[in-house]
Amino acid sequence: MQPTDTIERVEVSKDRRVGPALGSGLRARLPWLLLVPALAAAGTFAYLWQTAAGSAEAESELRAEARSFVLALTNFGSETIEDDVDEIRSFASGPFADEVDELFGNATVAAIRKAEAASTGRVEEIFIQEMDGRSASVFAVVREEVANKNIAEPRTDVVRMEVGLVRSGERWKVERVELFQAPATS
Repeated sequence: MQPTDTIERVEVSKDRRVGPALGSGLRARLPWLLLVPALAAAGTFAYLWQTAAGSAEAESELRAEARSFVLALTNFGSETIEDDVDEIRSFASGPFADEVDELFGNATVAAIRKAEAASTGRVEEIFIQEMDGRSASVFAVVREEVANKNIAEPRTDVVRMEVGLVRSGERWKVERVELFQAPATS
């Protein structure tokens, strides 16, 4: 047997390729390659969604705690003043706890009783100014009506205050209260 030198003629049409198509490996892997970024995007979206939901819940909790404090601070009566002060004290922490002890000492409590003083506050707005995991600041607007036996008609004022809170265990506590003077009326 002798080797033959023959050339085989192969016809190739333009519509048909001989051998594997260019990129066929990429085409087979493409769905899997797209799956990775899709899963990453879905994971990121889920994390952001969960964070937003947790943030809304935390803001709601802070707003409720601030509202309870502001109502405790602006609602008291001469007959219940000790309990009212105890409730205010239950919110207090740090420097504000010292202020509560100074402000609502025995002399003040006796004066409130003697004057038969009463205060009724109604929260009009609570705005969260700043909030992180451990501290927060809220701005409150309260309509407060104050009466005592020495005035003929109760006096109504709009009280604006900034309340600084800190996280203490499972609860927000009041660390600072700053009252703002009501604007002058003409």
